Amino acid sequence: MTETVRPSGVVAGVGEVTPAVPDPPAIDALRFRRLLRPDDVAELTELENLCYAADRVPERLAPEELANWLAPTERRDPDRDMLVAEVGGRMIGMTTGGWQPDNDGGRNYGTWGVVHPDWRRRGLGGALLRWTEARRREVGASHPADVVKRLESWSFDQEAGRNALLEANGYMPVRYWFDMERPDLDNIPYVALPDGFEFRPAREEDAREVWDVETAAFRDHFGGMDETEDAYRQQLSDPNRDISLWALVWHEGRIVGESLNRIKRAENEALGVKRGWVIAVAVLAGFRRRGLGRAIVAQSLRQLRDAGMTSARLGVDAENPHGALGIYEGLGFSVVERGRIYRKPL
Repeated sequence: MTETVRPSGVVAGVGEVTPAVPDPPAIDALRFRRLLRPDDVAELTELENLCYAADRVPERLAPEELANWLAPTERRDPDRDMLVAEVGGRMIGMTTGGWQPDNDGGRNYGTWGVVHPDWRRRGLGGALLRWTEARRREVGASHPADVVKRLESWSFDQEAGRNALLEANGYMPVRYWFDMERPDLDNIPYVALPDGFEFRPAREEDAREVWDVETAAFRDHFGGMDETEDAYRQQLSDPNRDISLWALVWHEGRIVGESLNRIKRAENEALGVKRGWVIAVAVLAGFRRRGLGRAIVAQSLRQLRDAGMTSARLGVDAENPHGALGIYEGLGFSVVERGRIYRKPL
């Protein structure tokens, strides 16, 4: 017998769940409940990594990374915005979401989830999606009525089941993105900075300015970015954060360009690679078209190489308006993964 949310919105022994799960599948002993932090972190990490492997997604999580991401923020409350599906006390699915202001003035209400490969194609993914959409509408109803609102979800091209579910429920791809890789860190070209600009080692006291440069530089990009203090604190507590890998460009006493590179050591161990990530390459608007971006990426590759890495990856908007694709290709990167951003009106 399937255990579902009761009309009052309460699951026995769990507490209030709002709204109820619409049309749950007839899976014997299926139970929906809230996520329990921190008790569920290890099992949820295992579930997500299992799904990544099944879908050929080249990512892996460590429990401490997921725990950091699960910290509540003003735009995502895991205690209310997440729902777990389990059978016999074993987690077989999860859905989550939050919201962000978009650079075009609208608001994007994220939807995302996973279903254990052994429990797919039974209607569970659809039920979880319907629940999280209803939760997103509940949140959106409390926001200004004159703001354009849309549901949003991200996926890799190879996640065929996820993509089919989204498209069957009215989502349309509106943008594409790439993961690019430089397969080796040999023969990195030297790219000089213009006169008056220099690289300096990062210091902890630079953290706030680094954050301000990142948020300012990405305001004219597609989509949105969480600029809240919660997001800043989450960045500071990221277990992969290593300021020795950052590439910061200074000019006249201020940071004007940067890349916040990192090494995902747990992921590397799980995948058997030595890969670094060139993260958040940013140049302030008044300093673009001077070669800073190319110099920052080259410097980032050297720093990752010196840290023992043998390859590097980065993510980029397929329609980046500032010529980023050409810069990356010119420095030896090529596209290895493709993804899409789906949206539908809220």
